[in-house]
Amino acid sequence: MTRSHVGSPLRRVTRGKAKLVEDSRGRLGVIDIARNAPFVPVRIFWISEVPAGTARGGHAHKACSQFLVCLRGRINVDAIDGTLSQNYVLGQGDFLNLVPGIYSTETFLDEGSVLAVLCDRPYEPDDYVYERELFVPIRV
Repeated sequence: MTRSHVGSPLRRVTRGKAKLVEDSRGRLGVIDIARNAPFVPVRIFWISEVPAGTARGGHAHKACSQFLVCLRGRINVDAIDGTLSQNYVLGQGDFLNLVPGIYSTETFLDEGSVLAVLCDRPYEPDDYVYERELFVPIRV
């Protein structure tokens, strides 16, 4: 028996790119959060100074949605939901909205990469699921 992909959380992932404006004074990146994030952020954190090739994350959320923005460098997001798996490579200004029920690992591909994450919930330790094997897609 095959599992349906219709209710797959990965089907609800959205992605996009910031508007980047560059002139002699530098580069300005703009993301309209109200138009691109399907929630009002209540928490933000960022990850930096990660050695190239190092993975972070390695968990899913039961209830928290996350809006990931690559501010510098390149970051590979490996996302699985138990039915589907998908890799997303984010470059500067790229964003990705991860809904609950997606196990993700973020690998920092370049030295100096920076990832900002906006969340729709405060930090709640009980919201985390660390068991990757619960999300490995079933092969038929």
